[in-house]
Order: sequence, then C-alpha cells, then structure tokens
Amino acid sequence: MTTLTVEFTGIPKEVLEALVKEGYAKTKAEALRYSLIHIGEELDIVKKRFHVRAEEYAYREIKRGK
Repeated sequence: MTTLTVEFTGIPKEVLEALVKEGYAKTKAEALRYSLIHIGEELDIVKKRFHVRAEEYAYREIKRGK
C-alpha cells in the first residue's frame, strides 16, 4: 500500500470534486484510484503489465483441469 498527501488546486481540484459530486466515485481517494487505472488503460500500461499475468493464470488453471 502507498499513502500520499497531495495538494490539488485549479482544474485538477475541480475535476476531482466533480467526480465525487456527480457520483462517479464515492470519495476523492476512490476517484484518484479510478483515474490512475483509466490512465493506465489509455497508455496500455494495464494491458502490457497485467494481461500477461492473466494469461499465465488461465494457462495454469487449464493445465490443472479447471
């Protein structure tokens, strides 16, 4: 787990508050987590790093007959 204290001002602050106010996230922390995953998906970081792990898991399960 990583804990950060970050100060937001201007547009980033407004976007963060809007994500919560409009119901996209329950808390600012949740909005930040969601935003990081979304950015990771847009930049193919999620796909590159975690797709391989998912394939390896599926292959192991198939070999075990599940």
